Amino acid sequence: MMEWMEKTALLGGLMVVCASYLHYIWRTRDLRGLMLFWLRRMALSPGEFKLQRAGIVILFVGILLRYANIVHLA
Repeated sequence: MMEWMEKTALLGGLMVVCASYLHYIWRTRDLRGLMLFWLRRMALSPGEFKLQRAGIVILFVGILLRYANIVHLA
């Protein structure tokens, strides 16, 4: 049961983050800004920012579930 939740959270979080980046590319047509994200060229809209943060939180939950699964098996 926990493995299913872990994989769903990781995949779902990744999909949400990718959706926010795809929306940014669709809105700005700035693929280079995404590829060079460490230069802080991306100016996400408030909705894109919230979507990205939600995806990161879901990914974090997936990571916590993975650690809980590892500790449970050990």
